[in-house]
Amino acid sequence: MTTEEPQAIADYLADVEPDKRRLIEDYYSRVPGLVPDAVVGRSYAMPAYLYRGKGLVSVMATRTGVSVIPFSGSVAHQLPGVDTSEKAGSIHVDLADPLPVDVFEQVVRLRRAEIDASSAGGRR
Repeated sequence: MTTEEPQAIADYLADVEPDKRRLIEDYYSRVPGLVPDAVVGRSYAMPAYLYRGKGLVSVMATRTGVSVIPFSGSVAHQLPGVDTSEKAGSIHVDLADPLPVDVFEQVVRLRRAEIDASSAGGRR
């Protein structure tokens, strides 16, 4: 289920340890410039940016770093050399070796294009 919830990311970040929170905030700060129509909400109960009513991207703290979740296994698997979860397509990021900003931005652009393509012809 995907719902708009303007405080979802801020509420989530309040309880995240500072090093992980800084990285998550840095990634999230780039989304509005890449997808101006994106809104904050929840997708699959995770705080996320939403686009056209679908999950665009979520960034969540993990035990060892953070995971970037594009809500699409095909998006994550288009990035050679990036550690992804086979089931969910999430991208695992170590704090000592963060995902480069240009790769994060590519994830967002790819997911936006995927959502746009699925919305073409009235499909949602």
